[in-house]
Amino acid sequence: MDNNAVFILNEYRALRAQERRDYVAAVDHSWTAAKAASQHDDAWGFCRMAFQAGQLQLNLGLLQEAVDTCRQLLESEAIKQYPEFESRTRVLLSRILQNEGQMQGALAVARELSRMPSRELSQDGRRSVQHVLVASLAEEGDTEAAWVEALNLVGMLEGVTSPRTIGMAYWTVSNVAFMSSRIDEALENQRLAAEALSRLDDVNLWAQFNKAIAHMRLMAGLNGPETAEFVERAEVAFAVAGGGEIDLYEILITRAWWEFASGNAAKAEGLLRPLEKELAGPYPFLQARALLVLARSLRALGSHAEALECALQCERIFTGIGADVYASESRKLIDTVHETVS
Repeated sequence: MDNNAVFILNEYRALRAQERRDYVAAVDHSWTAAKAASQHDDAWGFCRMAFQAGQLQLNLGLLQEAVDTCRQLLESEAIKQYPEFESRTRVLLSRILQNEGQMQGALAVARELSRMPSRELSQDGRRSVQHVLVASLAEEGDTEAAWVEALNLVGMLEGVTSPRTIGMAYWTVSNVAFMSSRIDEALENQRLAAEALSRLDDVNLWAQFNKAIAHMRLMAGLNGPETAEFVERAEVAFAVAGGGEIDLYEILITRAWWEFASGNAAKAEGLLRPLEKELAGPYPFLQARALLVLARSLRALGSHAEALECALQCERIFTGIGADVYASESRKLIDTVHETVS
């Protein structure tokens, strides 16, 4: 079978595998198609299928494999012909690094993106770059710079009618507003984002939005019934859409966090103990997040020695992967536990 036929067949098989939610097979077929495209000197086909493989690997929680795929694609000759695909690949790489807790690496990728000549990108491409820059600055802890760039993102919505584009932009602005303690602006942009995204028939995106907003509301100290509704909507939507492994772990951590914040420390502990062990190894960033909430729960239950042990462990993990904001938060908890014991 010639390479063109191999490409067409495996592109088709990858699509069918995704429809069956057999994402492991979809990755295999995507890579087979990408290799066939490369051998056939089909640069566009190679870029499309390699990028798809990276997206699927991210959805499966295969973060290092997804990073490797992105870097391989960025180093290829094929992608030099398509600046838009280069920007999309860098956007994907930044997202993966954020999911790993590598905030400095994500910000470095975002800065590379921002230096790409804007004339080579479509309006959608420029907005994607801006999204990544805003998120990376915020996660790095530079929330004031992130807020400035978030307002620039809103300015890029002039003339836009797509509910998805509008909703994603206001969602990003809401996140930064929460992180910079602009609660009124956060709630208003949250409302605008929900209004736009609820018009779409995209259950997975709706789940992602509700999960993220629940997380941000908890960060801002909003732990009332409305926050619980965001958690519940995310849980139901993921049950319908079949969320990826990372998504399901994240919403479980968020559920435990809400239980702790609502005064149910024992219930949070019950959720987090088995989860932390399950996350150890493949997902260090998520393990550290689980340990951080577990440490707080144990402190509330009076188990100070074990709380300190968990806090020290999560601080080591966050520091090791470069998640400086979370590492700082862990050190504050360590100091608090020390003060309680002494």
